[in-house]
Amino acid sequence: MNNTFRMLTTAAFCLLLASAALAEEYKYGNPKNSPPLKGTTAGCSPSSAFEWLDVNNVRARINAGGDMWWDLPGGTGSKYYIPKGGSATSMFSGSLWIGGLDINNQLKLAAQRYRQVGIDYWTGPLTIDGTAATDNTICAQFDRQWKITRAEVDEFLTNVDPATGAFIPNESYVIPKSILEWPAHGDVSKKQSFYLAPFYDVDGDGEYNPLAGDYPYYDIDNSLCRTKTPTLDESIEGSIYGSVLADQVIKGDQTIWWVFNDKGNFHTETNGAAIGMEIRAQVFGFATNDEVNNMTFYSYEIINRSTFELTNTYFSLWVDPDLGCH
Repeated sequence: MNNTFRMLTTAAFCLLLASAALAEEYKYGNPKNSPPLKGTTAGCSPSSAFEWLDVNNVRARINAGGDMWWDLPGGTGSKYYIPKGGSATSMFSGSLWIGGLDINNQLKLAAQRYRQVGIDYWTGPLTIDGTAATDNTICAQFDRQWKITRAEVDEFLTNVDPATGAFIPNESYVIPKSILEWPAHGDVSKKQSFYLAPFYDVDGDGEYNPLAGDYPYYDIDNSLCRTKTPTLDESIEGSIYGSVLADQVIKGDQTIWWVFNDKGNFHTETNGAAIGMEIRAQVFGFATNDEVNNMTFYSYEIINRSTFELTNTYFSLWVDPDLGCH
């Protein structure tokens, strides 16, 4: 049985009250007294890609390797500026933590803090054949993020035929790379899911083609609220209804989308056995005239690509704040 499941969480950071919070990198030596757990790994290299979320009053560095808000070991540290034109930072680092038990009550765990201790995440999708596999070439290919704005899609839609939805070539308009190069599809020859980043399929042929009017799927008319549109993923048994799922829509006025996994190499941070999770992430913000202008949001679609179920599963963002000076 395909035990794929999904979880979605969104977190908004506007104000954090923290007492004695120490925003510092790990500096007490290597805590590992035993070698990493043995297992099949893809030998992927650590991610180096990052993008800036900067649509409103926050300027935040978002890393592709499962962590964010800082510039990795050897840098200057915190990169969550608010206001974005200033030098003050309120967040030092953060990442996604996931853990659960398999059928034998063995702990499966993916979590990381500062990369000089270890790494549990690598970039790219996993195969959908139950092996949850990847390789170093795929990790390197997906060591990037895709940044797009709602305004770019709105402008694109002014250049489509209202009757057919197809794109109308116009000498005064060039489709931006953020739309042309949108990562809508995985490589089925490598057993990846055909559907990756969400897109609106104007002609319903299942394939992303901006020249046919398809576009990265912002919910332009709010039709996805309590939607009856099924999720697009051929590995799911049946369809999922009833919510705005991460693979159906992208969010915000500016969005960074990417995909990462916990199977690309040994879990040197936790020494936990790999789970086989494919994580489709998006970070987004809104440009407003109220408190939302000081917020950033984080959404993760977590897909179990393995053949085993996890029970007693927990997931959360780990956050190291800088409020009040670390």
